[in-house]
Amino acid sequence: MDDAGRGKRTILLTGATGFLGGWLVSSFLERGDRVIAVLNPGSSIRKNDLAQYYMRGFDQRCEEVRVDLLDPQAVEDVVTASKPDVVIHLAAVGDVTLAAQNPALTFVTSARSTLNLLEALRRLRPETLFISHTTDKVYSGNPIPFTEDMPLTPTHIYEVAKVAQEHLTATYAKQYGLKTVTVRCGNYFGGYDFNFNRIIPFTIRQLLEGQPVTLRSSGRFTRDFLYIEDAVLVNHLLIERFAEAKEGFGEAFNFSLEANLNMLELIARIGSLMGVEPQILINDTAKSEIPDMQLSCAKARDVLGWRPAFSFDEGLLRTIAAYRDYLKA
Repeated sequence: MDDAGRGKRTILLTGATGFLGGWLVSSFLERGDRVIAVLNPGSSIRKNDLAQYYMRGFDQRCEEVRVDLLDPQAVEDVVTASKPDVVIHLAAVGDVTLAAQNPALTFVTSARSTLNLLEALRRLRPETLFISHTTDKVYSGNPIPFTEDMPLTPTHIYEVAKVAQEHLTATYAKQYGLKTVTVRCGNYFGGYDFNFNRIIPFTIRQLLEGQPVTLRSSGRFTRDFLYIEDAVLVNHLLIERFAEAKEGFGEAFNFSLEANLNMLELIARIGSLMGVEPQILINDTAKSEIPDMQLSCAKARDVLGWRPAFSFDEGLLRTIAAYRDYLKA
């Protein structure tokens, strides 16, 4: 993608201190954009926490605003003051276990924040592009591979919250003419992901430390993935495609490597790239997880001309190298 010659854009980003958020902030700053990081006033994240946003000093290079996204007036105020060209909405309760323990917080964090952002744009900035990030888990209960035209029938509060976010995003495009698009991606992986509950960083850390990899499932569940730098490029592609467009809004798009690996195969693949024979222990306690997840990206290829820039092995090798550096430091 070539943004050469375009003017500097103002990007309003929720979830800036998260995994994808940090990578997006880095990329937008490198391109010379004005980045406004929307931070939760009650956030517990501190500058010494493991987050790319703080580790690389982005808090000194962004314009930070502390905004309660559940407060419609506060959201209107930040939209009025910043006049964003693009809003990228990442804020969510991302931990499925925490989501189950606090369903009310989970729902309002995704649904009401989305409603407040969309309503502010409807009233004040209808020309702004709104990119809403949800999850491949909205397809729960459907057969693989998942396609964008499948019915969304959530059974977990995390999925309910994300489906509500999706319906709001589509409705504000169709009913009010807002410029919106929804992103559904496979599981992100890459450097600066310090959530070692996720299978890829956990496996790499365990193998680097010479420890066994303990699975909370039988190892037969399948998952789909997307390397984090490709996830960044997805957002640039959507901005390039939709920022100045006059039609095609309210759509959802899948992005992934279209992998069909179970966890045992994934661990073996990581071990092979690291030159290590993994020791795998099974602790099958994950009774409520979705057994098989694989996205079809045919729509993104056909409509947007999208292709991942990194293969699975290229992404894994970059990720392994990053964790080697972290653990040596």
